[in-house]
Amino acid sequence: MTPLAFVDTETTHLDAELGDAWEVAVIVRDFDDNEPRDTEYAWQIRPNLATADPEALKIGGYLERFAVPVHAEAAWTGYEDGPVLPMTRNEVTGAILNVLGGAVLIGSNPGFDDRFLRKLLGPGSAQWHYRPVDIATLAAGRKLGMTEMVRRTGAKPLPSDEVPFPFSSRALSRWTGVEPPGPGVAHTALGDARWARDVFDAVTQGVTQ
Repeated sequence: MTPLAFVDTETTHLDAELGDAWEVAVIVRDFDDNEPRDTEYAWQIRPNLATADPEALKIGGYLERFAVPVHAEAAWTGYEDGPVLPMTRNEVTGAILNVLGGAVLIGSNPGFDDRFLRKLLGPGSAQWHYRPVDIATLAAGRKLGMTEMVRRTGAKPLPSDEVPFPFSSRALSRWTGVEPPGPGVAHTALGDARWARDVFDAVTQGVTQ
């Protein structure tokens, strides 16, 4: 089965032409005898701060959380309570290419992550599926479908059944039963990748397996 990759990036700017990804997390779900298996990965890469947006750095907690040793270009940061392992930039980009190869990207606004990953990895490097999945759109589609089913029974939907535009990923997450990440977890790449996975699972309820 096609592997799924729950992704998130923390960046130095909202515009990929001006900023860089400095933290990347991927949770790869592959299937062994049709049984799902999740593997977590997380890296940090030393960015060019010349065009960084201070607000973007603040939101991602760059000053508090950047853990790449001073002598290194990048690092493995997937051990939450373990060591940070220095790596070269090429080692990290090679690892990211390897885990994303052939996968479907899933995230909260994965188009954003796609742009920064393409910039980080270089031209022609996007070997993942061309159609990413946005958890907010996925949840909104399920909610809109359920609201339409209510209408077809002749009943009148409640105001809470409506889905206002633009979509609120946090409100839709709560509708699925998944509490969005709070302070200290939100806007960390691995925390947000886990959130994307949990919302995806809540909406699909195993239909992808």
